[in-house]
Amino acid sequence: MPRVFVDKNELPEITGPAVHHLRDVLRLKAGEAIDLLDGLGNIHHAKIITLGKERISCQVLSSEKMLTEPAVKVALAQALPKAAKMDLIIEKCTELGVTSIIPLITARTEAKTAKLERWQKIAKAAAEQSGRAIIPEITSPLKFANVLQLKDQYDLALIPWELEQETKLKQALISKFPNSPIRITQSPNILILIGPEGGFTQQEIELAKNAGFTPVSLGKTILRTETAGLAALAAIMYELE
Repeated sequence: MPRVFVDKNELPEITGPAVHHLRDVLRLKAGEAIDLLDGLGNIHHAKIITLGKERISCQVLSSEKMLTEPAVKVALAQALPKAAKMDLIIEKCTELGVTSIIPLITARTEAKTAKLERWQKIAKAAAEQSGRAIIPEITSPLKFANVLQLKDQYDLALIPWELEQETKLKQALISKFPNSPIRITQSPNILILIGPEGGFTQQEIELAKNAGFTPVSLGKTILRTETAGLAALAAIMYELE
């Protein structure tokens, strides 16, 4: 069943790039079924009435709340990597259930440009493909010190670090949420910081500790920056869902 996110103010009309994809690529016709997602967690089962070059008109037949979003909310502050690695990170983290992604600028960040419009499109496509009820927000890039100031907005703030010897990610989660997953009554809200290709500096780790972040280990091997966020997110979803 084709599904597409639409602006809640335009529902049940479809506009923008989705029109070309649905009409010319998928070759949908009037009368065919389609699911419209409003980005607020609702799915509207509809049928196509007319297809124009710039607009597709639909009729909503029924609506319901989607139950596909994870209970845990995870914001990933990802140090900007080189090349197209950020595309992969956004696509796969969206599939895994991330709530928001914050492009992070650290002392060792080498990437200089942020492609917010492109990244938001990638998140949208991945959300549609994976059956998400929302599209993760891709924020404007923030400097390391500014992200540390967000700590109080979260129940738990983590910073994976390859030199951390004592605290494993699982231990940090169990310590903060000892009754997970069955008896959680309030959705956990977690912020996790992922370092650049060269890793966090010792000074950055100390600043994070002083700000209330918990350094954690993701295992015995050193993960690439494009792998670390995926591994951490998957582990968090497994432990707390």
